[in-house]
Amino acid sequence: MNPIANLRNFLSDEQGVAMTEAIIVVPFLTFLAISVLEFGSVLWQREQIETGMRDAARYMARCRHSADTCQNVARNLAYYGSAAVTTRPRVRDWNADKSPITFTESVSGSSTIISATTTHQLPGSPLFSALGIGNITVNANHNQRKIGW
Repeated sequence: MNPIANLRNFLSDEQGVAMTEAIIVVPFLTFLAISVLEFGSVLWQREQIETGMRDAARYMARCRHSADTCQNVARNLAYYGSAAVTTRPRVRDWNADKSPITFTESVSGSSTIISATTTHQLPGSPLFSALGIGNITVNANHNQRKIGW
C-alpha cells in the first residue's frame, strides 16, 4: 500500500477515541475535584475560626464574672464550641498553645468595645505544596459592644 492510503486509513479509524479522550480529561477532572475539596476545607476552617472568635467576643461582652474566668470560658467557647473542654476542637491544631486569643477593651464614645483576635496557621496539604502555596495563615478578629448588666 502507498503511504497516503495508510495515512488516510489511520486518520479515519475511530477505534480508541473514547480512551484517548478519557486519558486527556480524567487527570484534569481529578485535579479539579481535589482542588475544590482542598480549598473548600480551607474556607470551612476559616469560617470555624471566625465563628469561634464571634462566640468568644459575645461571651466576653456579657460576662459578669472575674476577668480570668470570663477569658477562660470565652477561649473554650472559641476553640471547642463549649464552655468546658469536653469536645474536640473546631479546627485541628487551633488551641491556646499554638494560636492564643487576646482580648482587649477600648472605649468608643459612650460604648465599650471588646475585641478578640487570633492568628492561626493552617497545616499545608500535598496539593498546596505541589502548587507552591505552603501553609495558610488565618487572621481573625471580632469586635463586640459590651452590654452592661
